Amino acid sequence: MDKEQFLKNKKKVLKKYPNAKTMMDKDGKYYVATEDGRDICNIQISQTVNKYQFNQTEGYIEGLDNFNSTLNKIATTPHTDSVMKAWMQAEVAIRSNHIVNRNNGKFSDEKVMKKILQDE
Repeated sequence: MDKEQFLKNKKKVLKKYPNAKTMMDKDGKYYVATEDGRDICNIQISQTVNKYQFNQTEGYIEGLDNFNSTLNKIATTPHTDSVMKAWMQAEVAIRSNHIVNRNNGKFSDEKVMKKILQDE
């Protein structure tokens, strides 16, 4: 990847996350993080954690199993060997998340069921 493409990718990421920064994990791999340190390529993990409703009932032990199975359904993106690749990966992740989020409403369970009932 050339410097021009790197700067374009970085500009797009910084537009969505103004204070994004390059970080290095414990294995020496690079990733781009939000201002508060959340990995942009794996942002769905932190969003899922924030949205998850834990069952607070006393004696209820299945909550963590369900939580773990929910997290296991989320695909993760590995960190990269170079800073340039990390910014490219972050730009692709932002674009991908945008497409998925935009289309999720079109294919919601409620809309699918409504369509099936109309076809019968």
